[in-house]
Amino acid sequence: MKFLKLDRSVMRNFGMIEKNRVITVKTNVLSIIINLYRNKAPNILSLVVFGINDSSCSELIAGNVYRKQVDYPKIFKLRLINKPYIIYKTLQASLLKRLLKILADNNKEDELTFLIFNGSISPDNIFDSIKTNHRRVYIENGFFPNTLQIDCRGVNAANSLPREAGYYLNQPNYGAQDLPTKVQVRKLKLSYPFTPLPDDYIFFPFQIPSDQQIRVHSRWIKTMDDFMNLIISFAAKYPDKNFVIKEHPSFKQSIAGKYPPRKNILFANGNSTEELIKNARLVITLNSTVGIEALLFGKPVITLADACYNVDGLVRHANNIKKLNEFIMDEGWLPDERLRIQFLGYIWNKYLFHGYFNNLPSDTLLKIENIVKL
Repeated sequence: MKFLKLDRSVMRNFGMIEKNRVITVKTNVLSIIINLYRNKAPNILSLVVFGINDSSCSELIAGNVYRKQVDYPKIFKLRLINKPYIIYKTLQASLLKRLLKILADNNKEDELTFLIFNGSISPDNIFDSIKTNHRRVYIENGFFPNTLQIDCRGVNAANSLPREAGYYLNQPNYGAQDLPTKVQVRKLKLSYPFTPLPDDYIFFPFQIPSDQQIRVHSRWIKTMDDFMNLIISFAAKYPDKNFVIKEHPSFKQSIAGKYPPRKNILFANGNSTEELIKNARLVITLNSTVGIEALLFGKPVITLADACYNVDGLVRHANNIKKLNEFIMDEGWLPDERLRIQFLGYIWNKYLFHGYFNNLPSDTLLKIENIVKL
């Protein structure tokens, strides 16, 4: 079996393990055009002219355009910058879609598998627009250090983890020795001071505002501003409760000073996420992996978006304000202990791939083959 991937830097080492088995496709426009020529694509000039205005690619690049506008608002909201970027990404997507279809047609379906990073971000999301039965494997960060999600269905909320409690309860019994012992340590892009915290608080881990986890899988909270306004409304409603926020360490812009201060809302950007989880009474998240980390410490978790750990008895899922209010007021609820152990034991021992983008085992491709054949 051979594998085909794009030249995304994070996926580089997949092409270094067994070079003769992995085809890496360069994704800059010039390289795509050269590759089309080498593969005898007809009417390349027409493909370029058409590709600049290929409306079928609008949705494919929408997430990338949105990310740029959120991450670099002063630059990418300028028409002088934004318009050429959209034209380039549209052309790239259109030509790459044509090239990948040619490469797929040149290889039998049972002899070539696509290795796709995430799957919801361009250019890798172009794979799903190609009408072919070639197998697809989606790859993304795992939930714990030195792990990956490698899944034939998707990653994060789109992955293949069952959402039924019974599935995990019917697995072989796991114990404390079968669980991970460490959580992710995310490097801060900005420096923040340590914030002293009250004894009792609800913890709200923020996500990167442009995260596809939010754009694709969050139905009623679409932005961190939506999330913040929700917290403000509950802080006003319950002045006796403390609400602690930590913004995502990878995001360079803070909204901490954007809203009027309230005594019972605290930003703890300089505090350890692990300690914030351990000392919280409750963790409320959209669908962050912090929710899974909170389960590791036995904390009650409320999710507001689609998440792969939305399992009844494991977490509580609130899809509206009324439900969220009900769950916040139910202070005695805890995750079912056996289900918690079984779920964490399953994802650690059965689901997650042990290795990372910069530290792949030598038998990685063999393990991916076995995943594909399941």
